[in-house]
Amino acid sequence: MKSFLLYFILFTTFCFSQEAEHYKTKEFDVAIFPETYKELLPEKRFTPTHENITEAELALRTKLEDLNYLLTHQSNSPVIHKNLSKYLRQYFGYIDENGNRILIINCFWKNVDKMAKKLWLKDRITVRDGGSFYWNVKYNLDTGELFDLEVNGNA
Repeated sequence: MKSFLLYFILFTTFCFSQEAEHYKTKEFDVAIFPETYKELLPEKRFTPTHENITEAELALRTKLEDLNYLLTHQSNSPVIHKNLSKYLRQYFGYIDENGNRILIINCFWKNVDKMAKKLWLKDRITVRDGGSFYWNVKYNLDTGELFDLEVNGNA
């Protein structure tokens, strides 16, 4: 774990970024980014609602294990679907080319990096390497599909 802190962390800060809404329940702790947040998102964006987040969080609890069957980059770091409560999550909404409302769910381990925890309500946390301490997935609000799981590699 200590060597993990040595990984190079990239934080993107844009002058036009806006602070996210902090939405915390007993089950999850998330940042909801407004549609005006532009970094790494398609042109058509929307601000996720609390209802959207609740729906996506249910999908994480019920569908992530099946999507994570390969356990990519999780042999020496946490198995993500068994440790959901230990991750902070950032939510970004966009509309795809078919008109579907898609949520990008960007996740990172709560107690890994103090700098990330300070910035998580301001900008998307982007990290190189880090294994399953950092991962993201997409959720289609219109079809209920959880897809495109990406778990960071190990250095």
